[in-house]
Amino acid sequence: MELLSLMERLVALASVCAFPCSILLFGFVLNVSANAEGDALNAWKTNLSDPNNVLQSWDPTLVNPCSWYHVTCDSENSVTRVDLGNANLSGQLVPQLGQLLNLQYL
Repeated sequence: MELLSLMERLVALASVCAFPCSILLFGFVLNVSANAEGDALNAWKTNLSDPNNVLQSWDPTLVNPCSWYHVTCDSENSVTRVDLGNANLSGQLVPQLGQLLNLQYL
């Protein structure tokens, strides 16, 4: 009888710990995704000539690029728009931009 009680306690403890762990894992996955998008935009930035310093807010150390000027994100902090019209930038696109899976406007 004592072994059964111990097993029940272990199962209860495991179920209590599973929920917070899943929330932490989900948050980590979202941050990794956002960082990948920031890394993609930063890779593009390093390949551009920016004589007017338009991209000065593009700080790769931030959690995600949603606070950068000229970048718009959806409610899940995924980049949907990069609007750099009339910014006097020159350079080439980079393959990393393919990581912006929800990008609708460039």
